[in-house]
Amino acid sequence: MNLDKLYKLSKKDLDKSAQVLAKAFYDYPMFKCILGEKHNMENIEIFLRFLIKYAVLYGKAYGSSSEIEGILLFSSFKDYHFNLFRSLRSGALSLVKLGSDAGKKLNEFNNFSLKIHQEKVIGPHQYVILLGVDPEKQGQGFGSKLMYPMLKTAEKKGQPCYLETHSFKNVKIYEGFGFELISEDLVPGINIPHWSMLKK
Repeated sequence: MNLDKLYKLSKKDLDKSAQVLAKAFYDYPMFKCILGEKHNMENIEIFLRFLIKYAVLYGKAYGSSSEIEGILLFSSFKDYHFNLFRSLRSGALSLVKLGSDAGKKLNEFNNFSLKIHQEKVIGPHQYVILLGVDPEKQGQGFGSKLMYPMLKTAEKKGQPCYLETHSFKNVKIYEGFGFELISEDLVPGINIPHWSMLKK
């Protein structure tokens, strides 16, 4: 399957997409640590809506179908950068609701993950920002339906794909797609594992 067979997300899909991903990532270690006492579905949705809108505007954002059982966000890494204009267009002001402590942790995490990313992968490549499937629809092939077309596109470009995860369960899932573990670190301040993976 090619990417053009998937459902391309647009601004009208932001709310539903954020709801699906918030369910998928509700127990994700990074969100629990960064949000702390403010860890709840609403705040996870706020952050994910921002990330999805960024991908819609400046990267690639796909649903498995118009029903949005699963979502894939990715970008050519050379195009993946947040500046004030892009952040504001993507809804950065909504992140104020998460609180200053979460904002500080999120900024520290972003700086850390970017440093690792730039150290481990040199040259043009595709960056898998996020892959998530509605928990009620998991195990039905929607993750594969999203991931394989992206990997095929990267292969045609002659580029590797990079991603990071903070769940060992996900490490095993991504290994099934051909990714290899290239680094294991601890996120400063919140001390959760940070696994970096690459598919050449």
